[in-house]
Amino acid sequence: MDIRKDQDSSYGKWFLTDVIRAIENYSLINDGEEVCVALSGGRDSVTLLYILWYLRRYSHLDFGLRAVHVRTDEYDTGILKRLCDDLGVGYLETRLKADLHSCPKAPCPLCAAFKRGAMLGTLEGSGVTKVAFGHHADDVAETLLMNIVHNRKLGSFTPKVEVPEGGMVIIRPMVYLDSPLVRRLHNHLRLPVLSYTCPYGEKGAREVMRSAIARFEGQLELREFSRMVVGALENVDCSSLWSSVRT
Repeated sequence: MDIRKDQDSSYGKWFLTDVIRAIENYSLINDGEEVCVALSGGRDSVTLLYILWYLRRYSHLDFGLRAVHVRTDEYDTGILKRLCDDLGVGYLETRLKADLHSCPKAPCPLCAAFKRGAMLGTLEGSGVTKVAFGHHADDVAETLLMNIVHNRKLGSFTPKVEVPEGGMVIIRPMVYLDSPLVRRLHNHLRLPVLSYTCPYGEKGAREVMRSAIARFEGQLELREFSRMVVGALENVDCSSLWSSVRT
């Protein structure tokens, strides 16, 4: 596989500070832990796998690393296996048995829940303590807006969440990185991407929010809006929340 490894230690300047900061701020990875990347095959999860591989190789962190893919349809996953082999990372694969093709609307939340359940079931008893997801700052901002619009709720996902059963913790080491940086890193390293495209990929609520954020940034001439959202979530004025004064 044609992954750029020439002078790969220099790539850390793109992401190392922010990823290490997230890991330290939220205790995402401790020495001796076994970390598994939820490898969907998209740009974000593939880039996360490289970043964690890089941390194992060049940082002070000492942890085990593997990847798991949940197959949702009939497609070739050989490119993911070859990527993991090239990085020296163990690869696991399981199959989502639920049929979501008959759903009249984009079943993204349902699919995500089923995939997470299948993945955690596969990892149960494997020694994995942390499951790493490839969510970044743009995902944080999109989820915040989706919660406001669809759920009338103020909040987004957190960098770390404990799974009720199984003794595993879901972590998101890329929350301080934005999508343009992840895209540049992925392209520069010539990392692969799974050729399968979800039929609902451009139809879901997340894509609508992504487009809305892009228009908002353009109109106000903002840069790094998603990083601003992450910073705001870390700097909440609790006294201004209505729930704190409601009787």
